[in-house]
Amino acid sequence: MCLTCGCMDAHLEMGEANITYEDLKKAADENGRSVEETMDIFERTKAKDQARHAQEWGKGVAVGSGDRP
Repeated sequence: MCLTCGCMDAHLEMGEANITYEDLKKAADENGRSVEETMDIFERTKAKDQARHAQEWGKGVAVGSGDRP
C-alpha cells in the first residue's frame, strides 16, 4: 500500500505490517477526526518525535559510527 510499502495503491492489502487507507480511516473515525486531520496529527507527531529521538529515525547518526541499532 502506498502508505507504507511504496506500491502506490492505498487500498491493497499486503500483509499485516502494512497500513492501508482503510486502517487510517478507522483510526480517524475512532478519534472523531477526518483522514486529513489524522494525517496532519501524524506528521506533527512525527516531527516532534524525530526531534526527541533522532537516532530511532536514523537521523543524527554518523555512517560507520557503530551507533545504529
